Amino acid sequence: MESNGQHTIGSGFIESFDSRYPTRILETLLQDRTTGRNIIWADNEYEALGEGYMGDDEITVEKITGLSSGVIKPRIAKEQEHQSKRTKSRAEVFTPSWLCNQMNNDIDAVWFSRRNVFNREDNQAWHITQEPIVFPKKRGYGWRAYVESPRLEITCGEAPFVCSRYDSVTGDVLPVDKRIGFLDRKLLVVSKKTKSRREWVKWAICALKASYGFEYQGDNLLLARINVFETFCEHLRERWGMGITDDELDQAAWIVSWNFWQMNGFTCAVPTNKMDAVAQSTLFGYEEPAPEPLQPSLFDLLDEASFDKSTQEEKEEEFGKTIPFCIIYDWQENEPFEFQVMKGKACSMDRKFYAVIGNPPYQEEFTDDGNKSYAKPVYNIFMDAAEEVSERVELITPARFLVNAGGTPKQWNEKKLNDPHFKVLYYEADSSKVFINTDIKGGVVVSLRDATRNLGPIETFIPFVELSNIYQKVNAKNFVGLDSIVSNRGLYRFSQRVYDEEPEEMKKITDSRILSSSFDRFPKLFTCEKPDEQREYVQIFGISHGKRQYRWMRKDYLAKNHNLNKWKVMVPEANGSGALGETLSTPLIGMPSIGFTETFLAVGAVDTKQEAEAILKYIKTKFARAMLGILKVTQHNTRPVWRLIPLQDFTEGSDIDWSKSISEIDKQLYAKYGLSKEEIDFIESHVKEMN
Repeated sequence: MESNGQHTIGSGFIESFDSRYPTRILETLLQDRTTGRNIIWADNEYEALGEGYMGDDEITVEKITGLSSGVIKPRIAKEQEHQSKRTKSRAEVFTPSWLCNQMNNDIDAVWFSRRNVFNREDNQAWHITQEPIVFPKKRGYGWRAYVESPRLEITCGEAPFVCSRYDSVTGDVLPVDKRIGFLDRKLLVVSKKTKSRREWVKWAICALKASYGFEYQGDNLLLARINVFETFCEHLRERWGMGITDDELDQAAWIVSWNFWQMNGFTCAVPTNKMDAVAQSTLFGYEEPAPEPLQPSLFDLLDEASFDKSTQEEKEEEFGKTIPFCIIYDWQENEPFEFQVMKGKACSMDRKFYAVIGNPPYQEEFTDDGNKSYAKPVYNIFMDAAEEVSERVELITPARFLVNAGGTPKQWNEKKLNDPHFKVLYYEADSSKVFINTDIKGGVVVSLRDATRNLGPIETFIPFVELSNIYQKVNAKNFVGLDSIVSNRGLYRFSQRVYDEEPEEMKKITDSRILSSSFDRFPKLFTCEKPDEQREYVQIFGISHGKRQYRWMRKDYLAKNHNLNKWKVMVPEANGSGALGETLSTPLIGMPSIGFTETFLAVGAVDTKQEAEAILKYIKTKFARAMLGILKVTQHNTRPVWRLIPLQDFTEGSDIDWSKSISEIDKQLYAKYGLSKEEIDFIESHVKEMN
């Protein structure tokens, strides 16, 4: 972005705010409109500070100012270890401003039917356009409608998609005229289209009312509310160069405290640490907030903002039993309603958001039990939920689901790939280019779902145009994939006999698969030397102490397997990172009477050594590994990722001369599928050579 020469956000963020505005503004921004109390910490990060800082404790002015100054800091001012902790435990990544700008531009491109309305993107920067903002001529798309179009940032953190007061990654403060949040854009339009201060305030308030966000963690929510409030104030000062009245301050804070709310995105209820609490509706009998703003009675109404007149003890006792669904405000209809009511077809589209945007959580937190290397994905849940409250949803998420990989449900993956309203706008295989020092296997994707347009289903996602063209040529009629001769994981298993004869040994495992750790776990069953006894033995290929080794195993301890007595090529079940064109980790030919642990897969089960050698050469070709790279976006080589590699005839009667070198076989394959020079150059330049 253009140089601004301004300062960087520091740790005195809250203190600076409280010193510049009346304390009642901070008190308003701490209020939870659903509970009639204050927002809570909803995080264990502050528990070391003692009483009042537990997850379910309310955040108060006294806990974050004065002697408690510096407790809450913007992300960029946090200690490096805290940033790392949050990234690991919550898969919480912080969206750079250039990406927020790009995604807001995508949404605006739908409204304006063109790009570059507010700025021109320049790699990971942008330049503000100097041309007038021209709105579409069609009805309902003028500047007033744009300002009033409701937009929501989900799991908003510090609200970088809403307002860009500072770069959320670098902390650099941005001048008002260089900002790119969707509220910034609305206020920019208001500044250009209005003639008087009074008219400006009227439409700026409309812009504020049309900007929403929710967040789970109390510290982030407070920072978001402050940023949104400050954005209103800073645009007003920038346009009119004068102070803001108390009434305007109170009204802006009031609206922000409604529109940016604390919510558990899974339950649509107020966050809590109480595991047995039940979410329920509390809207019946709920009183409305202030009437039309800028009226003299506003201050009286603000004093009566607590709508639950019961005692504090009664409220706390009841709150422990049930958790209320979150209540937000419909400013068009002047009435509160529960957010969860927006979901589903029963809710009118007039009440739903024009667009939802954001960077949702990617996975559950790691726990102290179970598989510590695996955390269940949750971004798919947030994607589905967002689509229920808006016809237009643009989110950045892990990209693994696009190739049916990762932990998201396979049925859900297929649904997205075959959705005619779903489109990939941006894909980056190397996540660290988007989120600094963050490795997300399979890369990240910005996707758009627009229920109002038929965008055509993705079906098979291929990020490279050249590779997509190659796939179209290869995927001809009667196509059969190489996966048809690739084994599933866990092909070799223990027989019932070993359970009968070695029951104590077999108590060490819960299923019959010969696992990757079997050599070290069962030294009695897998021996380095072939025992000198009158029994039939076979060799098993696997890993021991990090090295590939063969071990001897009684044949009758092995469940019957058609692959055992065939020639095959053994490849690791996992290798590399999933980058296009990387080499396979030394595939080997396995002769009859050789099996393998779950560390490996088999490609082929053929009758001759010559066929196995042909298979080995084929999977080493640049052509085959380019096709493998379409679906292999993580380290895993499981059977499904081989699906788009065309199966060949590996016998002497093949149309490919397998006696040639690998590079010469590649040339035969290029000719067989009619690849152009550009397509051949793409493969040759992107795929590493294997000898």
